[in-house]
Amino acid sequence: MTFVEASPRVFVGALAAGVLGWAVVRFFIGDLTRFERIAWSFATGLLLQTILFPIVASIARAHALSTLLAFDVAVIAASVFARRSRRPEPWVQTSRLVISLLAIAGAAWLLFLVSALSEPMWSTDYLAIWGLKAKVIATTGHVPGRVFTDPALYWAHREYPLLVPLSLAMLASFAGGWHDQALALLFPLCEIATLCALFGFLSRRVSLLAGAASTALTALCFPLYRAVNAGTAEVPFAFSVVLVSTAFLDAVSERSRAILARLAVASLFCVSIKQEGTLFVLLLAMSLWVRRRWVSGWALLVPPVVHWSLLYLLRGAQTRRDFEFSLFQPQQWGDLAPRFFHVLGRILGTDALAGWLPLLA
Repeated sequence: MTFVEASPRVFVGALAAGVLGWAVVRFFIGDLTRFERIAWSFATGLLLQTILFPIVASIARAHALSTLLAFDVAVIAASVFARRSRRPEPWVQTSRLVISLLAIAGAAWLLFLVSALSEPMWSTDYLAIWGLKAKVIATTGHVPGRVFTDPALYWAHREYPLLVPLSLAMLASFAGGWHDQALALLFPLCEIATLCALFGFLSRRVSLLAGAASTALTALCFPLYRAVNAGTAEVPFAFSVVLVSTAFLDAVSERSRAILARLAVASLFCVSIKQEGTLFVLLLAMSLWVRRRWVSGWALLVPPVVHWSLLYLLRGAQTRRDFEFSLFQPQQWGDLAPRFFHVLGRILGTDALAGWLPLLA
């Protein structure tokens, strides 16, 4: 199978996920801009497809793709039948500056698209962690237990969430086989969805100029959007952080069932990508509780609890290599302050200098 043959099929798989997501989220994104709706549809569809894929593959492995598409069509048809489409949102007059900033963002996105698809995914984390799990799932048709129990795979971070590997495996089923170069299309699509979410949210809450400026600055974040990150969880995780943050900011200023639904979906999407997502969501939930937004806080907290409970049932207890919880034991409290100031010095003295542009933005 060549890249020319596989890449359109991967795009069709991503498009099918987006349409499926739209069929579900259209009931609670009616107050958002069209660009936000694109982002929410893609994220929700990716989440649903990756949940359905291993279930369908285990039940009807020989006809997994056709069964999955049949389910998608049924959900979309039921959604359209249940509720009429929302009236199209009128286009707002834009200035030359806004158009110029969006053109810059588009050019930067095209650069990432070309660099990501120019060769098969090759980063160490992709080969050792995300791509390994994805290829095992794609070739076996299910999530084998040995991925979590085989001592020889300890270095593959068995404790990591599975949304990225499942997404790649799901798209591989559309491609008709494993094709590293074509599957890299997922990551530019995640970037364009991130840019849509940012532009739509800030255009709605602030101004078109703010939305365009943030879109251009984000697209120019080359340390994130570069070829080495294709195949890892960094680009999808950035997308999830933007979504959960916009839902959080909406929840701070107003209350509605639609916002609660978006909080829950964004929270599940975020925690399913990286472990850091759980900490981020927990901090946002605590912030909402400080503001006495109790229900909104629980809307953020319940999805991580369900997610990690299901993973525990699937794979049992896993050692978390990236965290050392023994430091919170009373006998270790004396070491916490020096460690904290060491990390703070690293952030301010090294990372902040390297990331001065996004920090300034």
